[in-house]
Amino acid sequence: MSDILRRPMLLLFSLLLTGCAGVANQSAEPRTFLRGMLVQNAEGYWFEPCGLTMRHPIALMGEPLEREYARQSLGDGWPVYVEAFGRVSIKGVELTQPLLVGGSLKACDVDLPDIKLWAVAMRGNTVFELRERQIRVHYRDSLRQLGFKRPEGERLGAVRRWQQTMATGGGRSSHQLLMEVEKRDCEGPRGGWYALTLSAEVDGLFYNGCARLGDLQQWRLFTRYRTADTLLTRRLSLQLDPDGNAQLLEDYLNEQPVIEYSGRWQQADSGRLQLWLDSEEAAGSDSKLVFQLDLEGRLKLTHFHPAYGSELELLPSGKPMMEHHELDWWH
Repeated sequence: MSDILRRPMLLLFSLLLTGCAGVANQSAEPRTFLRGMLVQNAEGYWFEPCGLTMRHPIALMGEPLEREYARQSLGDGWPVYVEAFGRVSIKGVELTQPLLVGGSLKACDVDLPDIKLWAVAMRGNTVFELRERQIRVHYRDSLRQLGFKRPEGERLGAVRRWQQTMATGGGRSSHQLLMEVEKRDCEGPRGGWYALTLSAEVDGLFYNGCARLGDLQQWRLFTRYRTADTLLTRRLSLQLDPDGNAQLLEDYLNEQPVIEYSGRWQQADSGRLQLWLDSEEAAGSDSKLVFQLDLEGRLKLTHFHPAYGSELELLPSGKPMMEHHELDWWH
């Protein structure tokens, strides 16, 4: 029997220990997905977000960021790519829950769209992709690919497990998949540090490697945004659905019915979000609105718009768009 299948008692014990503590430790404070370059100089540590040009001081770093930066940096001022959950405070950026440390300047260009979880195994240059409806296994060396219908995931303490069978040849044969991803430190083949570890078995062959989150742009988005309470002329509320549909609500605070507009949204390069409203009345002469997503998760209009001016800012007020019960190690 494989090591993957040998752990039920240990996982159950871990679940009993962490179940109540996990609820007690959940914080009501907003959490932001942050990715960019970590840099150290004589003044301390700094964070340069992907797609933004401003540099922000580091107010707090969670383990193992400082250790891994020292291991991977080539000296003062040398940037190291990081992904982490954290917060933005008056003092600076707090990187409280590191996800990935290591990578070049080109790492900001990798978004892994439509992939919920991505993992590469040390053996056979094999890649595992957890998608919305499939788990794909890519054998890069042989250009072969298997596509399993995505099963319901199991939550076993710090481990998430997916198990599936795929019939082939008219049902005469089949492929077997068992994939587990655990919240445990992992060092990748190129030296990068990952917060997640992969263990998998495909057709009797065993694979181990590191895993990371996908859909990197969407991890920064929320399902709902609104104007600040200090705006007294009208109140706007924007809802974004993961399927690309959008709804904008306008309340002019005059005891009249709230106006509803439907539309669609799409992400663009450099952390921008494009919104199209179906109603010309709402959009004026320009049906397209472009927002910049800032470090704190706010949407800021990038241009003058005949209906909304040039200072429109929307604050996150809903849940994170990528909130998923299977990928909830950091909730």
